[in-house]
Amino acid sequence: MPRCIIIGPMYAGEEAALLARREGDCILCADGGYRAAKACGVTPDLVVGDFDSMPRNMVGDVPVVELPVHKDDTDMVVCLQEGRERGYHTFLIAGALGGRFDHAIANVQCLADCALRGERAWLVDGLNRVTVLSPGEYVFPRMEGRKFSLLAWAGEVKQVTLTGTLWPLDGRDLSPRYPLGCSNEIIADEARLSFSEGLLLVALSRDALPDGPESVTVL
Repeated sequence: MPRCIIIGPMYAGEEAALLARREGDCILCADGGYRAAKACGVTPDLVVGDFDSMPRNMVGDVPVVELPVHKDDTDMVVCLQEGRERGYHTFLIAGALGGRFDHAIANVQCLADCALRGERAWLVDGLNRVTVLSPGEYVFPRMEGRKFSLLAWAGEVKQVTLTGTLWPLDGRDLSPRYPLGCSNEIIADEARLSFSEGLLLVALSRDALPDGPESVTVL
């Protein structure tokens, strides 16, 4: 399925392989993400931003949507809007974790908005794969060396059933007040997840290695 890849500034050892363009993909950069993309040898289709993290004149080879500094929407929100206008419903957001904590949380809020729109969106970096899901049934392949965490994002998540993991769940409710689903492990070839109500944050994460991130598989 074609993806809209959105590149942020990169903080946590992201690899160029994460940003490899597939047929039908669109690549957007959020402000300083342009500099990070060029460093990885990636030329985006569009740069969006208010250019508070790099000079506007650094961008000379691709179209630009220049935003005012004083605005309600973040650069990431506008990138997602640009992707939707181009017909995309699957988003891979790279380089948007590990910097300012408020920006990271804002980007997770963007994932929640995507879930409520019926879209699929992931935040990815060298250590993490993070998404927010609406009620339904899902399958996750085992990723060696990664923890598998389920956390209630907005209110209680009802009737969570999880199989194929070290600690399964059978119709359990998860609360945003207690991280019951943190640091589980997929022990079968795949984990199966279902829930009936709420928004659920899912993270496939690993600890940092002394010599930097390992090679990873793009979801």
